[in-house]
Amino acid sequence: MTAPTVDLAFFRRVFDLHEDESPRAVVEAAGRISPATRMLVVTAAAREGVLGTGSADEVRRLAERTAFYARLRRTAEPLGARPVKGFALAPWYPADLPRPMNDIDLVVPDRTALWRVVGALAAEYGPTEMDLTMFGAEGRHFLVTLSWPAADPLLDYDPRVEIFTCALTGDGGAVPLRPRLPDDPVAAGLLAVAEERFERPFNAKDVVDVMMTLTPERDVDIPRLTRLADEFRLAPELLELLRQWADVDPEGAARLDALFKDLDPAAVREVRRREEWRSEDTGPSGPDDPRTLHYGMRLTPVAPGPRPGRSPDTAEPHAFESGTLLLTPVADFLLVPGELVAPALYEAALAALADLGPRG
Repeated sequence: MTAPTVDLAFFRRVFDLHEDESPRAVVEAAGRISPATRMLVVTAAAREGVLGTGSADEVRRLAERTAFYARLRRTAEPLGARPVKGFALAPWYPADLPRPMNDIDLVVPDRTALWRVVGALAAEYGPTEMDLTMFGAEGRHFLVTLSWPAADPLLDYDPRVEIFTCALTGDGGAVPLRPRLPDDPVAAGLLAVAEERFERPFNAKDVVDVMMTLTPERDVDIPRLTRLADEFRLAPELLELLRQWADVDPEGAARLDALFKDLDPAAVREVRRREEWRSEDTGPSGPDDPRTLHYGMRLTPVAPGPRPGRSPDTAEPHAFESGTLLLTPVADFLLVPGELVAPALYEAALAALADLGPRG
């Protein structure tokens, strides 16, 4: 038994197109789903020699982006970062079908590792933008995003790395934060894809991720995968994802029929648990609730190296009359609860930051 070949004919079937539909029509159908799905179809077309000058340049830029992400990863991993989703799944793709990645996700074990990784990436690669989100009080968990200008600003997303202190952030309610992924690579890969369901519907690219993960030659510990899906509160999402895979690759899915049977009751239990949780939930309970988010409004440029008076591995909150500053190794921020910031608060934050002066 072999998995279906990921080629233009495969995507015609997945997109419910006529078998004689043109390659351009297949690419257009993929583009209506997502840019990453479109790029996956373009690389599949490249395998068949169906490539023009414009699409060849897209494939070239994808290779450059992937190589840049690999350099970021090599810098970050010795400091404690672990790849999540894209880079964790990419090694299972064939060399001539690289997994498209608009960005990369890294998870770190704690805040000290976070700021060391952020500082190292900023110093070595000079990002032009930095975004920050803080979950709960006192920076219990952070998401920091670094980004660079795109090679083609009209066609490409800006290269971006997202660094989390929490591997899986849930649905903002019944499904909680889960800081760590399982050590098992198959489970970690599948559960990270399943988690995407909280952000968007599954699509063809997700199905290909499953196909590359659950190849016939890869052993799958079905009881362990089911237990982990249950433990990580993702049984309903994983079951939905696998059912979409079964629609595309029924023979492959039949090989793991026991997995579907084991996941079904786990998914039912999880749906019931979420319903009970929501029936009792009264919303975020205050600043310590992980659903209480604070966003960082950057007040200073992203520094390319160590900053005088800033700890290299700590972000320091500083309260002032109108709010809270967060002083990080790379840039300083005003913490705000939403996207809109009153001009007076912004000016007060700049004044408070100036009053602090160099810290050491």
